[in-house]
Amino acid sequence: MKLFAISFFFTVLGCIPQAISQELELSAGLTYKHLLSAQRQVFEPLMGIELAAARQEQSPFSADMVAWGATVGVFRMNTTGEGTAGQFQQIVETTATFRYDLYHSDALSFFYGAAAGFAFTTLHADQPVSSSENTSTQIYTRGLLSPNAGVNIEFSRSLALYYKLQYDLGKYFGSQPNWGDPSSKWNHRLVQSAGVRLRFW
Repeated sequence: MKLFAISFFFTVLGCIPQAISQELELSAGLTYKHLLSAQRQVFEPLMGIELAAARQEQSPFSADMVAWGATVGVFRMNTTGEGTAGQFQQIVETTATFRYDLYHSDALSFFYGAAAGFAFTTLHADQPVSSSENTSTQIYTRGLLSPNAGVNIEFSRSLALYYKLQYDLGKYFGSQPNWGDPSSKWNHRLVQSAGVRLRFW
């Protein structure tokens, strides 16, 4: 949680000049991550929240919009199977994002983009006897590359709802969690996210 607070502070701090220029977009959404390949046999799907801040402006080549910024997400991933009850991973993801909005009408726009960054994982257990000081304090780092696409429902220039479909490709750097984790350091996830965007012009 401390890492989450620090990450979000720097995200907002970096967007202060954008807020002054009245081109700031803030968004929050619920995110569901369905694991693919061997991971889905040992982990339950992830559910969490994502907060984002971005600069949005008109594309120089059309009437569409482009946005770039940063996202912070917090997730819990439970382990399945006998003997693993109560064991889970706490995951904090920080990514840089780019998005291109294609306007179909005043009320509807489609977007595509990508995110790249890092996920930081710590191991926890509901029962203290299941975790040691080493496993509860070690941080595992995973690189992320995530192309995405989705739709915005525009209520006004300042308010929109969004739905996003995303593919996460990740790879652990160095050691990786060993609570039932498959041997490969590569992992794949299909992500669905929905939330609200607030824009300040």
